[in-house]
Amino acid sequence: MERVPLILAGAANGTILATLMILLLIIPDDIVFGTFPVAMLSFLIIILIPPFLIKKICTERFNVNPSLKHLIPVSFLTFFLPILGPAFGGPSLNVISYWLSLIVAAALGGAIWSIPFVMLMKNNQ
Repeated sequence: MERVPLILAGAANGTILATLMILLLIIPDDIVFGTFPVAMLSFLIIILIPPFLIKKICTERFNVNPSLKHLIPVSFLTFFLPILGPAFGGPSLNVISYWLSLIVAAALGGAIWSIPFVMLMKNNQ
């Protein structure tokens, strides 16, 4: 598989992940963060939705078959570094440019985290 589609899949993974995180933070706290297990389950769901969605879209629309071995670790890494910290440490929800920059940062983070997987994949072939 080519390098560029894998990096773009990582960027799309980050974009969807950031969008879902923003939607999660818009929901009132007592619904999502009522108990610790519910909060952890919601984070896990947010992390795991984008890889499967990206795989399905890439396979059906673009005839590209990214591996879940690539997409799931990229999703976890993107969630913890460029999304989780700024999402909880940033300003309130009224700052639209901040939330849009979170989506851009997640897309860049997904692309950057994809690079080692692309390099490993090319070396193994």
